[in-house]
Amino acid sequence: MFGEIFKQVWGSLRRQPVRSSLTMAGIVWGIVAVTLLLAYGSGFRRVLMYTFDVFGHNVILCWPGTTSEQAGGERAGKTVKFEQADVDELRAGATFVKQVCSETVKFLGISHEERWADTAIRGVCPDYGEMRNEIPSEGRWLSVDDEVNRRRVVFIGAILRRKLFAGMPAIGETVRINGTRFTVVGPMDRK
Repeated sequence: MFGEIFKQVWGSLRRQPVRSSLTMAGIVWGIVAVTLLLAYGSGFRRVLMYTFDVFGHNVILCWPGTTSEQAGGERAGKTVKFEQADVDELRAGATFVKQVCSETVKFLGISHEERWADTAIRGVCPDYGEMRNEIPSEGRWLSVDDEVNRRRVVFIGAILRRKLFAGMPAIGETVRINGTRFTVVGPMDRK
């Protein structure tokens, strides 16, 4: 029985070689396409989950800007800025909010010895590390004591650590941000 089926298949393939070749090419292309889509989906899911993990859990971000619509008696296009009073009001009135932290971002130069990089420098509070899942690979995160005493300390990321220190220890080193000296209290390995 199998011999007869094989003979019929082989005869059909020999009689119409172009059609048979195109059919096989279509089957191969379909298998490749499905495999690529599955791989893409799996990789995309991993990247997405990593991004959510890096972003932090149960975090809401608010950025200053301008209003897009007229709301609450205010005109559309009004500039919205956040001040310390806004942070204090959230801490006092938002009972379900665990932590609040303001963040200032500026692109400045940072250097260590002869190495230099232009990067986003973030001014944050000590709670920011826990909120945004910033875990030091060694050393520590910024502390309340650093904030109260206005210490010039910095926590650096993995890419900046490689650029400035190239495998050398970073903790306790003197770095300069826009010409001002800061001490590295901790780096992290996550990119």
